[in-house]
Amino acid sequence: MTRAQLKILFIGIWGNVLTLGIFVFGLYFWESGALPAANTPSAMMVLPAPQASATPVPPSAAPFSQGTVMIETLAPEFAPSATAAVPTLPVLPSSLPPDIDPLTGLAVGDVTRLERNPISVKITTFPRHVRGYQFGLTLADVVYEYYIEDELTRFIAVFYGQDAEKAGPVRSGRYFDEHVARMYQAYLVFANADERVEAKFLNQPDLLPFLVLPRDDNCPPLCRDTSIKDYNNIFVNTRGVTEYQAKTGHKTARVPLRPTYFNLDEPLPGIKVDSITIRYSQRSYHIWKYDALTRRYWRESDAQDSPTVSGEVYTPHIDRLNGQQISAANVVVLIVPHLFNNDYDRTDQVFNIALINSGAAYIFREGRAQAAFWRRDQAAQPIQLTDESGRLLPLSPGNTFYLVLNPESVLQQWERAVRFTFFIPPRVIPQP
Repeated sequence: MTRAQLKILFIGIWGNVLTLGIFVFGLYFWESGALPAANTPSAMMVLPAPQASATPVPPSAAPFSQGTVMIETLAPEFAPSATAAVPTLPVLPSSLPPDIDPLTGLAVGDVTRLERNPISVKITTFPRHVRGYQFGLTLADVVYEYYIEDELTRFIAVFYGQDAEKAGPVRSGRYFDEHVARMYQAYLVFANADERVEAKFLNQPDLLPFLVLPRDDNCPPLCRDTSIKDYNNIFVNTRGVTEYQAKTGHKTARVPLRPTYFNLDEPLPGIKVDSITIRYSQRSYHIWKYDALTRRYWRESDAQDSPTVSGEVYTPHIDRLNGQQISAANVVVLIVPHLFNNDYDRTDQVFNIALINSGAAYIFREGRAQAAFWRRDQAAQPIQLTDESGRLLPLSPGNTFYLVLNPESVLQQWERAVRFTFFIPPRVIPQP
């Protein structure tokens, strides 16, 4: 064993927590082609589980150590606590000028856009051909992408400082969408849902007025484009949602949203990372490439199914509304438990992605990476990103893409590049 490997194993408690089970788990990914054999890491590490409490266990210094190559599972034993108290974090800054979007830190061209509730929209990206008429993602303040089922992902995009005259195709809702709608005090635009999800939404009186589903009387703003001969042909005018809701009696006023902490003068204390790959499945994978000239991460998405990493093919992901490639000022990976309510939910992968309390996160901004924590200390406010001491970590002004993974996912790191691989753990049948 080399001196460098000994040093890696010696860091913290990593060398003591290596287990045969983790080795087998990593070997499974290597043999199945999920990890490239030519770059087999020399050490395997387990990230300490973040605790949903006032004194979380900090991320190790080992993740994102410059010059190392590693695999690690992302807190597989982490489970949220429904009762654990998460401390209220300070707001920085405490107030913003009236023309500054609290979700991007940027001045808005039309300040009246901030005198309303944000609009969150479910936008599909599968089947892959819908990207030929996928609209609006470049105009959203924040976008969350998460696994739904059948190896597929979906977006929920939050529009506030800008509007999209056509956003979509709009598709069905999931449990996770309620978290986003509540955090941003946003209208939730979706095209129906699984009966279990829809029943949960419709049976909450405080949420019901914020649900926007296709009906005979709300086109516009939520309409089918009959020129598209596909069931994925429902689109929404986000500005129209505000106007329509005002006509039906909803008040139009600025909502008390806690601003995200943006600060270009405070550098992110991480290492240089120019490439972030997210592999949810053989059907859904993408890469973010940092460009120092534009100071943005540019997205390329899967162009074909690929059972192995070596077969992945990427193409620029284009917003057909304006012809622009999707990009982000910030890319943030959130590690969130994916729970099943019962075996039936497990069979058809109806996840309850529990974005409550706190968990691990990975921040990418300005070409650098930093292990962090996400905290949701208030149900009706956006999450905040902190270090182990609870100090807020800054983002760059602009839009943010949040990629939601589960704790069983795997992080692989090379020089200036990282890869996250999503993994659904098999059902464990209790032994008699």
